[in-house]
Amino acid sequence: MADLRGFLLGLALLLNSGAAHAQTESAATSGEHGTVIPISPQLCNDMKKHRVLNAGAPVGCDRLRLVKFAYVDFDGKPHADGEIVVMDAVADHVLQVFVALRQRRFPIAGAKLMNTYDGDDDVSMDHNNTSAFNVRPMAGGGPILLHAYGAAIDLNPIQNPYLRRSGERTVVSPKAGAEYLNRKVFRPGMAESIIGIFAEHGFTIWGGRWRNPIDYQHFQISHRFADQLARSRSAEARALFEHHVQKYRACLQRSAGGERPTQAPCAAENY
Repeated sequence: MADLRGFLLGLALLLNSGAAHAQTESAATSGEHGTVIPISPQLCNDMKKHRVLNAGAPVGCDRLRLVKFAYVDFDGKPHADGEIVVMDAVADHVLQVFVALRQRRFPIAGAKLMNTYDGDDDVSMDHNNTSAFNVRPMAGGGPILLHAYGAAIDLNPIQNPYLRRSGERTVVSPKAGAEYLNRKVFRPGMAESIIGIFAEHGFTIWGGRWRNPIDYQHFQISHRFADQLARSRSAEARALFEHHVQKYRACLQRSAGGERPTQAPCAAENY
């Protein structure tokens, strides 16, 4: 009888623990100047309606989160309407990125969900829109983009354009970004000054370091790591991403004996 009571007590504790964990999972995570919210059925349907969430997506709405954040624009005016969708594993750190950008008064032109643009990345870039989740094919073909995992962020596309060279011809997207091809002259909104913020929160790959194409607006994790997170359970994926973040920060600590932390080597070491 004592053994049975012990078993029943243990089972009850286990069930209560599971319920509490589920409640924590579904609750919004709030922080300074922002919130992380589970994707509602209405928002999920809207993403499908506007061709943002399409067939073949590596993650579904249960593994995505809406990050709402405050920011300042190019006139220094505060806004509280920033919204992007990312994978659950990275969401808390994405919120911390935008909190840090606001504290530094790094300007952002705007951040609307890709639903607003029917998943059309060209239109979003033309509006200088900062964005994340979007299930779309890679330009020129190839594997599915990191945006389809909710594991990549595009920041101020006009100030940080995408460019591809083909012989003597250079294609710039968006076209207004051609004004910002000279990266030696720093202007507000350009990504070079905040690469470290993204890296310290797990986004250790910056497209501005690529040779061809070059994607100054683009921050991501590796494709292999994104796939690992997508295949893991939510709690495990968050733990894996936190380990990834701490591993990068530990690398910076080890290199701090020099004149400056070596961000690029640490990023290369960390996936």
